[in-house]
Amino acid sequence: MRLRSLISVGGMLSAFIVMTGVTAVHAGNPCVGDAAGTYRDCKGSCKEDYQAAKDTCLNRDHACVEGCREDRRHCRDASGIDDAIAQCNATLVGARRACRQNNPTDPDNRDKCINQAQVVAFQCRDHAREVAKPALKQCRNDFQECAQACPPADPPSSADPTQCKADAKTAYQGCKAGCVEDFQAAKDECRNRDHVCVEGCRADRDDCLEPVLNSLVSDYAACNATRDGAIQNCKDTYAAGTPERDTCIDNAQVAAFQCRDQAREDARPGLKQCRLDFKGCVLICPPAS
Repeated sequence: MRLRSLISVGGMLSAFIVMTGVTAVHAGNPCVGDAAGTYRDCKGSCKEDYQAAKDTCLNRDHACVEGCREDRRHCRDASGIDDAIAQCNATLVGARRACRQNNPTDPDNRDKCINQAQVVAFQCRDHAREVAKPALKQCRNDFQECAQACPPADPPSSADPTQCKADAKTAYQGCKAGCVEDFQAAKDECRNRDHVCVEGCRADRDDCLEPVLNSLVSDYAACNATRDGAIQNCKDTYAAGTPERDTCIDNAQVAAFQCRDQAREDARPGLKQCRLDFKGCVLICPPAS
């Protein structure tokens, strides 16, 4: 239920694969758990290489910029944003549990209760971001000043920064894709399934997911377009800094959240069917060679 920032089919598919292939699959399976740990380490290595490449592109000493990043992390921690959002999410988990316990035989009231809890959690997270916004802005400014003061890379880079960063990003995406492929192969081996066969099942799953995710992306875009229009209307109607404008914008954001939530609910049956078809396909794959 947390796909808020996804804006492309590729991004949504990646999140879907991670959600179904990393966070849950290793329960009770140490082999897959080890593979998941290797996958996380692999992604971390890709990120480190990407950051080092970007620093070189900008002709900055990587060790120095890493120190600036560490200061930025401490600055973010001090803002309290992550703890505040974690508390919002923890409250949501408890509220959902209460909704289910209090409405065991009334699915309509249960869904209404959960939907309201999700709106409250959204408002909680939104408030946390607003409170932390000045501090986070200062963290970004401090990081920029720190990074710009770093000495040149050794050896210095003579590459065009724009093209260099684009190449680094391409390499980063390729590295992450390699991590996913290695993780999938390791999972298949753990479960004694022929990797080539399971890869065919994954290709079928991707084909199954594509129209569902395309529709979800379109629905998200419509929700966000309506939100942007409503927010602009708030700005045109009420003066900056007034409670009326803030309330108007908050209401527009809540309506957009509810719109996106409904889009996810509409997509759920299709996503579930794709998962079931994938599992059925995998079950008939032969043992690993």
